Amino acid sequence: MQMHRESLRVPAHLKIRWGRYRRVGFSGSHQPCRLCAGNDTVVVSRFDRWLNPLVNVMCRGCGLVFLDPMPTDEEINAYYKDQFWLRSQGSDEPTEKTILRASRGGESLLSLLSPLLRPGMRILDVGAGGGEFLVAARRGGFEVDGIEPSVGYARYCQRAYGIAMNAAPLADVDFGDKKFDLITCNHSLEHMRDPLSALRRLHDLLQPDGHLYVSVPNLGDPNIWPTRYFHAGHLYGFTHETLVMMGAKAGFAPPFGTETSLIFRRLAAPDPNWFSFPGYAAQAEIKWQRHTIWRYLFTPRNYRRIPGRIRYFLNDYLVLTRTWLRSVLNKG
Repeated sequence: MQMHRESLRVPAHLKIRWGRYRRVGFSGSHQPCRLCAGNDTVVVSRFDRWLNPLVNVMCRGCGLVFLDPMPTDEEINAYYKDQFWLRSQGSDEPTEKTILRASRGGESLLSLLSPLLRPGMRILDVGAGGGEFLVAARRGGFEVDGIEPSVGYARYCQRAYGIAMNAAPLADVDFGDKKFDLITCNHSLEHMRDPLSALRRLHDLLQPDGHLYVSVPNLGDPNIWPTRYFHAGHLYGFTHETLVMMGAKAGFAPPFGTETSLIFRRLAAPDPNWFSFPGYAAQAEIKWQRHTIWRYLFTPRNYRRIPGRIRYFLNDYLVLTRTWLRSVLNKG
């Protein structure tokens, strides 16, 4: 009877996550651009990826994209503490699909960073999720720490991997005099209300010769669906130009990497000449005017990626389905 009930239960990876489609009710307030402090903005989108009302603007001074109104600190902290993953994944702890992809991504990131790695390095992962990258790094012999504002994900990391996660926003975590050789910030900077202050905080946490890896969604990609990266959790939208300038203003040398996945080297002080793309905002505004849904739909090259995306998702779902079937049979 137990096996019969298990076999009738819909596997977690096949359930529809209805929560992700609902509008998040932030109130927020207007704030100047966090990169150049400008107030002259232009609206680049009035909807999120699910066509809920959500206004994103671009600063006409530097080209940085951000929500307007911007949610308050209290709203953001409460959202990431116990709502973000529940809404997006249907669970306050990592699902099988989340773990599968994060484990694969953690190994890939460690391989990417291998030229920087030395035995015994201290590594900090900011926005560490369920801790899969930390597991890969610890396996490689490195000393690891993590920050993850989600209480459920931090709890899972401690229980599943024995890694104590700091379950709090970056600004609230105190490491004392501890410094790190490498800090990773993988798809988390865009979720922070003040990314420049966050980068300055990470600068302070690095050793003098330390490195920072930052990866964020690339709003400069001309082949993406126009609202793909717009949702309530993405407070900022970066391109290569705005990410490089923000890194320089926070005290990091010109990075190496591709587009918006970059490795920065710590400098002793911020670069006074950080505004290195003075004509970028005007160019970006023209691009936003042209980057419409209709233009996307009638551009043939945007359909060439569909077979690859289908294969990617099918592979994950087949792996997860086989795992689920084995667990059902074993319980029987």
